[in-house]
Amino acid sequence: MTYRARVRGVVAGFVPEMPRWEQDGHLPRELFRALGAAGAFRERWAPGPVGGLPLARVLVEELAVHNGGAALAVSLHSEVFLHALHRSGGHDEIVQEALDGTVVGCAAVTEPGAGSDVPAITTSAKLENGRWRLRGTKCFITNAGRATHGLVLARTEEARFGLFLVELSGVDRFVPTLGVKSADTAVLDLDVENAAPVGNPRAGLVQLLRVLDFERIAAAAGLVATARAAMGLATAHMRERKAFNARLFDHQALRHRMAWHWARVEAVAALLDIATTPGQGGEVSHSAVAAVKLLAARDCADAVDAALQAFGGRGYTEEFPLARMYRDVRLTRIGGGTDEMLCEVIAANLDVDDAHSAALIRDIAGRGGW
Repeated sequence: MTYRARVRGVVAGFVPEMPRWEQDGHLPRELFRALGAAGAFRERWAPGPVGGLPLARVLVEELAVHNGGAALAVSLHSEVFLHALHRSGGHDEIVQEALDGTVVGCAAVTEPGAGSDVPAITTSAKLENGRWRLRGTKCFITNAGRATHGLVLARTEEARFGLFLVELSGVDRFVPTLGVKSADTAVLDLDVENAAPVGNPRAGLVQLLRVLDFERIAAAAGLVATARAAMGLATAHMRERKAFNARLFDHQALRHRMAWHWARVEAVAALLDIATTPGQGGEVSHSAVAAVKLLAARDCADAVDAALQAFGGRGYTEEFPLARMYRDVRLTRIGGGTDEMLCEVIAANLDVDDAHSAALIRDIAGRGGW
């Protein structure tokens, strides 16, 4: 049985429960255990961070079409929490349990006064009697209510940061959100006497930037899968529904609208293939990953919107999945790097010397007397 078939089989067993997850605002830990028992996490990580990316995409795709909150929480567990532990080379017992799905991880970076401006965080980790004492408040933490452990970014020196493994014992407050309702969002007030460093406690930002690329890849994969599913529903509806004595699909304006969105979604999918191809040093490109998430968050969300529109009033009801998809995809323009921060990542790659183009401009300007 293929990896996709095994993951699809696990997810199918939970589909009937998913509406209740949305109402309860929490995911069951059994989802992570079931995926672990099927080998989903172990097989994804066996080839390493980049080598296992095709499987990481499959895992998110199979979840995203049914429940955006589940896709988000599982991708954070795998692509951020497990990823950071994998690269650090330590915490073997926790890694094994996370691969089995008995340990569930979340990522705690954002604070009340520090979102995109990550270096502004005030959560601190200081050595006291040979142990790291971690104190601070983290907010908007996805799946903190069901996570057993958190990966926490903290300031260790004036301009140095570290990632720390923290066992979670409870949540101080849950925050209602617009979408991804099945994955709870929480505030954590932390005072931990023995936080465990993940890698170099003074190189946390470098580690975080690397794993964020994989969170962004997972987000883009989920967006493409959701947009394709939404458009599949919409075109099926358009082939059957009649208006003004013709199928909706027979009206040129409607079918051309869907054609444009199909083209944009498939272009994003092609860019995702490029962004997940190993580059220099066997790693993925920061700018290519930023580009695919930036485009996916807009173009795939637009496709979901168009699919909802094709259903008319039905699409706006909770009886059809379009309403949930519409809410869920909106988060991706904020979480994992806002549109504005992704543009900064891309722009930094553009601000490099280009001797050939500069010489061409000087030559043209000189010949024209400019």
